[in-house]
Amino acid sequence: MKKLLLLLTLSPLISFGQLTNEKTITVVGISEIEVDPDLITLSMTVRETENTKKESDIVNLENNIIQFLASIGIDKSNFTINRYVVREQLGNKFKQDKAYNLIITKPSLLDTIVTKCIEVGMDNLYVSKLDHTQIEILRNDLLIKALTSAKIKAETIAKEMGITIGKVSMVNESYKIVGDRQNDYNNAFFSLEEVYVTGYGGRGVTPVRSPGTINLEKLHLSKTVIVKYEIN
Repeated sequence: MKKLLLLLTLSPLISFGQLTNEKTITVVGISEIEVDPDLITLSMTVRETENTKKESDIVNLENNIIQFLASIGIDKSNFTINRYVVREQLGNKFKQDKAYNLIITKPSLLDTIVTKCIEVGMDNLYVSKLDHTQIEILRNDLLIKALTSAKIKAETIAKEMGITIGKVSMVNESYKIVGDRQNDYNNAFFSLEEVYVTGYGGRGVTPVRSPGTINLEKLHLSKTVIVKYEIN
């Protein structure tokens, strides 16, 4: 009985030793790139006291923005509501709070759009997301470059050690936007230094600069792969 217990105690140690006998090289491949965003999500809010007996001020505000967007070639489907709160008041009046997202497909128009939104009555404007229309293509390109980097490292190590590498036994990869406060990929708060809001009902705008002069933060994309090669 004691011999049987001894064998059972040793068997996990023997198995563990066999698992660690694999001959491999593990390397890390990294690829990074910085690109200018070509999609901007501009977030904003409006708060109004409405009267049930007259046309909504907020509806008029929304229509003004939609007409303005059409005039500069931006589809109205890019202007959406992401929060809507109604609070009941006495009599015929009630308060409405609405928050919106506006996807800007022409970054050079950011100054113009911000100014117009404030003019019609929007508050608390901020850039909540920066993105790129070719993000998937950029990700795949980074993956290829990261894998190439890993392979070169493995071949360099093998050459210096006088060995050869065989097939890949494991690959792990990760993708992120370095320094991104959105994911962080979805949603950071990027401040607009040229615009300030003094509170609901009171608005202020610094002198508007020439179009395209608001500097947007670049997207810093990074792909990392961990590759394990067998040694021949």
